Amino acid sequence: MILYLIDWVMSNLINFQFLDKVHIFLQETFGASKENYTPFVVFMAAAGVLRAANRSASSGVKLDIVSQIRTSAVVYMEALVSDLVSQELRFNKLTNDSKNSLLLQCVSLALVRTGSFSSNSAFFVCLALALLTEMFPLPQLYESVFSSGTLKLNEVKGYVDSILFKEAGVITGIFCNQYLSADEENKNIVENILWQYCQDVYFGYRQVALLLKGKAHELLEVLEKIAESAFLMVVVFALAVTKHKLNSKFSQEMQMEVSLKILVSFSCMEYFRHVRLPEYMETIRKVVATVNKNEHACTCFVNSMPSYSDLTNGPDQKTKYLWSKDEVQTARVLFYLRVIPTFIECLPSLVFKNMIAPMVFLYLEHPNGKVAQASHSLFAAFMSMGKESEENDTASLKEQLVFHYIQRSLLGYPGITPFEGMASGVVGLVQHVPAGSPATYYCIESLIDKANQLCFEANVSEAESWKRRQGEPEPSKKLLGLILRLVFLVDIQVLPKLMQLLAQLVTKLPQDAQNTVLNELYSQVANSDDVIRKPTLVSWLQSLSYLCTMGTHQNATSIETQSKDNATLARVADPSSSVRLTSQL
Repeated sequence: MILYLIDWVMSNLINFQFLDKVHIFLQETFGASKENYTPFVVFMAAAGVLRAANRSASSGVKLDIVSQIRTSAVVYMEALVSDLVSQELRFNKLTNDSKNSLLLQCVSLALVRTGSFSSNSAFFVCLALALLTEMFPLPQLYESVFSSGTLKLNEVKGYVDSILFKEAGVITGIFCNQYLSADEENKNIVENILWQYCQDVYFGYRQVALLLKGKAHELLEVLEKIAESAFLMVVVFALAVTKHKLNSKFSQEMQMEVSLKILVSFSCMEYFRHVRLPEYMETIRKVVATVNKNEHACTCFVNSMPSYSDLTNGPDQKTKYLWSKDEVQTARVLFYLRVIPTFIECLPSLVFKNMIAPMVFLYLEHPNGKVAQASHSLFAAFMSMGKESEENDTASLKEQLVFHYIQRSLLGYPGITPFEGMASGVVGLVQHVPAGSPATYYCIESLIDKANQLCFEANVSEAESWKRRQGEPEPSKKLLGLILRLVFLVDIQVLPKLMQLLAQLVTKLPQDAQNTVLNELYSQVANSDDVIRKPTLVSWLQSLSYLCTMGTHQNATSIETQSKDNATLARVADPSSSVRLTSQL
C-alpha cells in the first residue's frame, strides 16, 4: 500500500512539475535521520519514489531531476539494508526478529516491484535471508513441531498463500543476478548459509515425516510443497555458483570445495525433486566433472554419506523405525548410488569396503526396485573398474565381496532383487575377477542351484509354461538365459565346471524346456567368433543334444538307466575326456 501510494503521489508531482514539493518530500523523508521513523515504512516509501522516477525517466522528464530523485531513494534504501545486514544476520544463525523479518519481506517485494536498482552486496545478503527465513522457513516450521508438538495447518498454509511465496520465482531470479555483482566475501557467506540450510531441511523433514506420517498427512503435503519450491531455488542458485566458480580463475581446491558442497546439498534436497530440471542435470555434470579428477575429493564425498549405523537406526530412539520405510533417507542414498559410479575409478578399495559396500548390500534388499537396481549397478561398476589400488594378501576385495553379493541377490530373487540389476552384477564379476577364482565357481554353482529351485520347486516346470511366448518371461527362464550368457563370458578355466552343471540342469528339464535351451545355445554358438572355446562348445552341445534326445525315450524310474546316464553325463561335462559321444551321432 505504501509503495503504490508514494508511487502515485510522486508521479503526479513530477508530471505536473511541482519540483519544490518534490524536494520537500525528499528532504522530509530521506534528508535527515529520524529515529521515530519505522524502517520498513521509509523503505517502501523509497521504493515508491524509485518506481515513479523510473517511469518518469521513460516519459521524457528532465534527466537531472529524475536522477536526483532516484539517487536520494537508492542511497536511503542502501543505508537501511546495510544496517540490517550488520545486525548479526550476516554472521550468526538465522534469527526470527519480527522487525528484521518485516524489513526482509519489504526488501524482497521492493526489488520485485522496481527491478534490480543497486549492486550493493547488502541487497544480495538480504534476499538470501528473506528466501530462507520468510519464503521457505522450513527449519523454523520443523522446530515448531518439535518444541510444541503441534503445528497448525492454517499457519503453514499462510506461507503458501502469501505474496512472497507466489513471487518466490521472480525473487530467486533477482537473487541469482545479485550474486554475479556481489563481492566474493558476501558470496561465500551466502553460499555457506544456503548449503547449511539444505542440511537443516533434510534432517528436520526426515524427523517430521517420521513423527507425523499417518497422523497429519495434509500438513506434510503443505510442508513438502514449500520444500519443493526451496529445492528449485537451490538448484538455480547452485547453477549460478558453478558458472562463476568452476573455472580457471579459482584454485583447484576452491573448485573441489564448492563442488562437494553442492553435491552434498543436492543429496539432502533429493527427496523434493519432483520434476526434471535441465539446470539440475547441468549442475550435476559440472560438479562431478570437477570432483572426479581428485581422489581426496571423491573420498570426502563418500564420507559425507550416512553411516551404516545412521541408515539402520532412526533419528529418534523413541519412534519405531524401519530403514526401508524411510523415504527421505532413501532418496538421499539413491542420489549417492547414482553419483558414485561416475568417479568410482578414483576411490581406494578400502573406502569402498568400509563405506560403500555396507550401504550397497543393505539397499540390495530395498523393496523399491529403482533403489535396488541402483545398488546392483554400483556394485557392477565397482567390479568393472580397473586394477585395484590396494590388494589383500589372500584374496582381492572383489573376490571377497562376490560371495556376499551372490547370497544377498539370489536370496531376494525373484521377489525383491531386480533381474536386470543382478544380471549386470553377475556379468561384471565373472569378467573382472581373476581367472579361475573360487568366487566365480561359487557364483555359477549358486546360479545353477537357484535355477534348479525355480524350475522344480515352483510351477514353472510345467510343459505348457515353456510354450508361452507372450508376456513377461518367467523368473526361471530369465535366470537360465543369464546362465547361457555366462558360457561365453566366464574364463576358460571355469568353463568346464559351468558346462558340467549346465548339462545336469538341462537334462532334468521338460522336453519343451530342453528344446528352448538347446535352440538358444545353438544360436549363440553358431554366432560366436571365439575360436578358443567354440570347438569345445560345439562338441559339448552335440553330446548334450544327444543325451536330451535319448532321455525322452527312457523310463525315468529305471535305476539302471539313471546310473548309465549319470556316467555318460560326467563324460559330456568334461571337454578333455577322450571318450566322445560325437562319434555316436
